[in-house]
Amino acid sequence: MKLSNQELDDLITSIVGEDVLPLVQILRTKNNISEFKLAEMLNITVNQTRNMLYRLNEQNLVNFLRKKDKKKGWYIYYWSFNKKGIENAWTKNCQKQLEDFKARLRREEEGMFYVCPQGCMRLPMETAMEFEFRCQECGTLMKEQENQKTIMNIKKLIQDLEKKIQEPPQEEKKKKQVKKKKEIKKTVKKAIKKFLKKKKTAAKKKL
Repeated sequence: MKLSNQELDDLITSIVGEDVLPLVQILRTKNNISEFKLAEMLNITVNQTRNMLYRLNEQNLVNFLRKKDKKKGWYIYYWSFNKKGIENAWTKNCQKQLEDFKARLRREEEGMFYVCPQGCMRLPMETAMEFEFRCQECGTLMKEQENQKTIMNIKKLIQDLEKKIQEPPQEEKKKKQVKKKKEIKKTVKKAIKKFLKKKKTAAKKKL
């Protein structure tokens, strides 16, 4: 699986946090860098660097080698970006999003919701009852919400995500490129055939 730079950044931000992106950018271009060197390059403490590396390691997005420093006697860890872990992390993240969407869909289909006409808040019926159907922000009487549009939107998100899982990033793009090449080839063949036919007709007229 090959993700674009933006897709990779979005994935890492979603599962680890945006703060690790500068670290990942370094590891994507260089292998086996010590945590001390990384801390120096990022201008942060070694402990902060280790925290980021451990979070990435939990998602199997980095690998490390442990070597003993001959002079100081302690072990130093050298880190690299694990490209092979991307596909698994991407799939797990999509599956989690899918579970969240399905759980939200169940809540929307099974529950009743009330909204403030001023747009302050949206509450399930049980919570709205506790507040006597009064908005806690502005005091306006809340109204029951028709949430069919919300349900439809969530279903669409689920369908898109299921399709995305079946066709990982770049696969759909590759299919479109192949289709486009076939269409171009077909168009060229038609043009050549038309040209030859026209040429043959012109030759007959000369005779």
